[in-house]
Amino acid sequence: MSYAFQKLPQLVDHRSSIPKKGSYSRRTRKITHRVWHHSLTKKTLGGSVAAAFARFHISLGWPGVGYAFIIEPQNVVKTKKGNRARIVYANDINQRTYHVGNSNQFSLGICVAGDYRSDKLDDATKASIAELHAALVADQIGNQDKSHHEMPGYSWKACCVYNYKEAFKLLNVSKPTAKTPATYKIQQGDTFWGIAHNLDGITVEDLITANPKVDPKKLKVSQTINLGKAKNTFTRKPSQPKKPQSSYKYPLPSGILRSGSRGNGVKQLQQALNAIYFKCGSVDGILGPKTVDAIRRFQMVYLPYEVDGVYGPNTRKKLQAVLKSKGY
Repeated sequence: MSYAFQKLPQLVDHRSSIPKKGSYSRRTRKITHRVWHHSLTKKTLGGSVAAAFARFHISLGWPGVGYAFIIEPQNVVKTKKGNRARIVYANDINQRTYHVGNSNQFSLGICVAGDYRSDKLDDATKASIAELHAALVADQIGNQDKSHHEMPGYSWKACCVYNYKEAFKLLNVSKPTAKTPATYKIQQGDTFWGIAHNLDGITVEDLITANPKVDPKKLKVSQTINLGKAKNTFTRKPSQPKKPQSSYKYPLPSGILRSGSRGNGVKQLQQALNAIYFKCGSVDGILGPKTVDAIRRFQMVYLPYEVDGVYGPNTRKKLQAVLKSKGY
């Protein structure tokens, strides 16, 4: 298959020549995220290139460099449109490289060489970022962009520091804003989470509420879901007062509940879980192994990046959305 990104004049394909010690496994999930990194090495240093990164990653015990693409500011390519930083295609996009931990299966890694805590993005590098992004969007490789520190488990990391979204806009080639269609047909690899994160102002809770007869954990290819009427079906408009928990059939407790917690809040949680068929056994007000397991099973479906068996604000919000979609 030929991709738009392969036609970029500043791109060089080094998949067969870059240092390796083994091979990465193939992906088992569709790419949904384009994840942007910087190398934390000064962009002018000799080691701020793809081959050097590969050697370093091999020293960590990895099969090779952890990114699919590396943009090298120190290697400038003259093109018909002007100077561009070289883009090295280092790993096949269908390989599960190491760059964002548990999110590697569905994330494509892109590294811009440099330490942007002090380095500045030059125009040639900005242009290559913008053109690579536009090509990946055209190729339908991923449906959203994230910085390294925006991925689960990496909020502590100073990466990337540069404003990658502003770089996309440099050449006015970022993905155009389109009107949300009334309906959408499910495609291979789709999830409510992925669909919602690619729409403006529509949340997972909105999708669940707008599609009460659709089971989010059993989506089928070509299945039609409602999008056009989904906005604000669950998420309140700013002027809309909050409905008190006491008015719901299954009111939910606030705060944090974890293994060993006891009391009326645990009873409320158990009643709600049982009502939506995430069975946790008897409603005894004790958060024991069966209730922890039910919370985890619920999170695996509705909060796949927060599966810890602990009831907190995010789990509460999702649980309320599911209850509402069931008419409770």
